[in-house]
Amino acid sequence: MSQKVIGILGGMGPAATGELFNRIVNNTVAKTDQEHVNMVVINDPQIPDRTKYILGHGPSPIPRLLNNIKKLYYAGAEVVIMPCMTAHSFIDELNNESPIPIVNAVKLLDQHLDSNFPKTEKIGLLATTGSVRSEVYSRFISKNIIVPDYMDQERLMETIYGENGIKAGNVSPEKTNEILRIIDRLREKGIQSVIAGCTELSLVLDENTVNLPILDPVMLLAKEAVRIGNNYSVTTVN
Repeated sequence: MSQKVIGILGGMGPAATGELFNRIVNNTVAKTDQEHVNMVVINDPQIPDRTKYILGHGPSPIPRLLNNIKKLYYAGAEVVIMPCMTAHSFIDELNNESPIPIVNAVKLLDQHLDSNFPKTEKIGLLATTGSVRSEVYSRFISKNIIVPDYMDQERLMETIYGENGIKAGNVSPEKTNEILRIIDRLREKGIQSVIAGCTELSLVLDENTVNLPILDPVMLLAKEAVRIGNNYSVTTVN
C-alpha cells in the first residue's frame, strides 16, 4: 500500500484540530520520524460557523472550505480529513468540487457499528444542532439515531459553545457532568451507545464515566489516516 499525504482541514475548532493531529501521531506504530504519517494542516478559525449556516443565520462555509481544500492540494495533500463533524453535512458538495478525495468520518462510524456492534439498534447522538438539523448522521448511518429533546439540545449547545463552554477551553468535570445528565435522559429512551458527534465532546467523555460504549468519529478518523498514510499497524491509544 502506497503512503499518502494526509491533509487536515482544520480550524473548526483549533483544539479539535490539534486533538486529531495528536491522535494520528499517538496511534502510529513508529520507531523513527520517517515512519510517521506525512501531514499538511490548515487551521483556519475564520471559516463561517457551520451550524449558523444550516439554521439560516449565517454565510455559507462551503466556499472557504473549498478554498482551503485547494490549498491542501497545492501543498501536496492527497487525501483530506475533517475533524469537524458538522462540516460533514456538506461532504457531498465538497467532494464534488474537491481535486482530492475527502474521507467521510460518518461512513467510517457506520462501518464500525456494523463490524463491532451489529446487535445495537438505538444510538444516542450528541452533536451540534446543525448536525442534528442536517440529518448528516441518519443520512450515512443505518441504525436508529436518538437525539436529545429540545431543551437538552439547547443545554448541549451551551455546554459546547457557551462563553464558559468546551470550545472556550473549559473541559472541567462540571461540563462532563452536564453532558452525563443529558445522556441519562437518553438512556430512558433505550439507547445502547452514544456518538460523541461533536469533536469537542471527545475531550470530556469516556466509557468509564458514561458506562456505555462511546462511539468517537475523531478516533476512527485518526486511525483511518494512519491506515492510508503509512504502511504500519495501528495501536489502540485513546
